[in-house]
Amino acid sequence: MKSFKNLSILILSLVLFCSFSLKDSPSYVGKWKGEDKGDIGYITLTKDGYALFEFDGQVMGGKSFVRDGVEASMQYEVEKKDNYYNLDIIVKKIEDDETMGTLQGIFRMNSDTEMILALGFDGSSRPTNFETDQITLKKVD
Repeated sequence: MKSFKNLSILILSLVLFCSFSLKDSPSYVGKWKGEDKGDIGYITLTKDGYALFEFDGQVMGGKSFVRDGVEASMQYEVEKKDNYYNLDIIVKKIEDDETMGTLQGIFRMNSDTEMILALGFDGSSRPTNFETDQITLKKVD
């Protein structure tokens, strides 16, 4: 009887464990490649909340980089909306965590490997649609 009880507990545990699927990270986490007017660039969104931009072999962002002679980090925050996401890319001084600038954007996932991104460059406000200044990104990593 004792072994039947142990076997029942084991089977119940396996059923509960197998019924939940855990996803390592959201589909937007990863390295994304985009092309605009023949120029190719990359944006990486890491699991731990850092963003990196890569263009012409130069990398800016991540946990530590130098901007205007100041050591900084580039982080991102995502907020889920109805059928898209708000994206804030935030540059902060490492020494005192002061915000140096924020780039606001929106994105939507067409699939786990394709993202449509619109960013408000030059300090402009967050885009409200994907009709202008949008780029299609393909996941590469």
